[in-house]
Amino acid sequence: MKLTLKTITPCAASVLLCAAACWGSGKNDAAIPNSAVKLYVTYQEYEADSPWKKSENKGRAGYGCVLPSNRILTTGDIVKDHTLIEVQKSMVGEHFTARVEVVDYDVDLAILTVEDDAFFSDLAPVEFDRDISIDQPIQFLVFEESGQIRAMPGTIVKVTVDEYYLGWDEYLIYGATASFEGRGGGWSEPVFSNGRMVGLSMSYSSEKQYASIIPASIILHFLDAIKNGAYTGFPSPGFRYTALRNPDLKNFLGLPHDTEGIYVRYIVPGGSAERALRVGDVVTSVDGFELDWDGNYLHPDWGRLNFSDRITRYHYPGETVEVGVLRDGKPATIKMKLKRFDQSKYLVPVICCDTRPRYIIIGGLVIQELTADYIKSWGKNWKNRANKKFLYYYKYEAQAQKSDRKRVVILNKVLPDNVNIGYQGIDNLVVSKVNGRPISEIGDVAEALGSPENGFHRFTFEEYDREIILDKDKMAEADKRIGAQYGIARMRNVE
Repeated sequence: MKLTLKTITPCAASVLLCAAACWGSGKNDAAIPNSAVKLYVTYQEYEADSPWKKSENKGRAGYGCVLPSNRILTTGDIVKDHTLIEVQKSMVGEHFTARVEVVDYDVDLAILTVEDDAFFSDLAPVEFDRDISIDQPIQFLVFEESGQIRAMPGTIVKVTVDEYYLGWDEYLIYGATASFEGRGGGWSEPVFSNGRMVGLSMSYSSEKQYASIIPASIILHFLDAIKNGAYTGFPSPGFRYTALRNPDLKNFLGLPHDTEGIYVRYIVPGGSAERALRVGDVVTSVDGFELDWDGNYLHPDWGRLNFSDRITRYHYPGETVEVGVLRDGKPATIKMKLKRFDQSKYLVPVICCDTRPRYIIIGGLVIQELTADYIKSWGKNWKNRANKKFLYYYKYEAQAQKSDRKRVVILNKVLPDNVNIGYQGIDNLVVSKVNGRPISEIGDVAEALGSPENGFHRFTFEEYDREIILDKDKMAEADKRIGAQYGIARMRNVE
């Protein structure tokens, strides 16, 4: 996560300046000030299954809005893996170069700056609106090919808590019906209602004509989390739970049948709940709001929302929230200090961008850390086609980093060469030991290679304790040959 950040003024938490002129209609007819800017991003991704390679340069286009201190707000997915970012006031205006100052891929938001302040000279302020209601008309700002701004109409149909476009944690989301009329759409367009900004579009289904929107309250929380040159982020609940619907589960716990709440079945190591909750607790309230047996609290305007909204949207890391529990059948109030749970603490990182993958290539063995991008390299149908063991780690243990395993280290494949004859067909195994040393992350592999066993490197895998043996004295010449053969300039990256 990039944190090369200049101080953003305090009013960033309450006012947004956007750029574009457009028109409203009907009940939603308040004028929208000069608002949206156009972004053109050149990007280059690392190839997940060949981590020494970068794919060819590609381009994507999106939108942004201007913050009070001459900054631009956009979505994180627009700028990920960027090599160049250009901004434009209109489709026919001059291009200016921008750079990323802070990005949080968990909530899919980023802030950019433009070195030339002249870019911001005629941009007008606009207010954020945190409030919204079901059936409320909205407008998505898009550029026409002529360079004019058009307001595409939509309607809010849903307010819920769900996973975001890039990340895994759940946050507040607006759902809206909309038609972009073949323009693509649903990708960082500013969204307005009654002349004020209510969010940024995050995704869109043309088949369902349904858009997901990052709400203004999430954006304002993101902006307010930038203080004194640092970004504090969003807190995470830090536990997993089971709905308390099953009567046998209640009987097992010795609870009355009308008991509502959720059963704590897993505590995320290092997370908010680690020193507060216990497996077996029944959480009955969060932040003063009672929970139903699905883990929802009653929002006064939007109905039932998942309890995590009370943590992520109303609090910051370092703050304390009160959690009501039944522990051993007895009520108690627990104070839980909230923490941010970022990608560095994941066993299997689910967001992988902006940095080179960590890997070691030795004797043609491509050893790397398992990531969501690697699993998704199986293609569109990756959920069915990917290695089943890797899918298990991703689905059920992605956040389960332990003291003896910080990452899942895998043998991706073997690049065929004389030095590895007989091993060429071996792939997609979990590395458990190298030269007898347990492996917790890729750095452990590098250290273990410094201590060969009687002149040999021994790689042991979880699957049936399968092993590969390589002659240590042949590695230098073989690696040079393999690097030349497969175009590998850098045989390892363990940073």
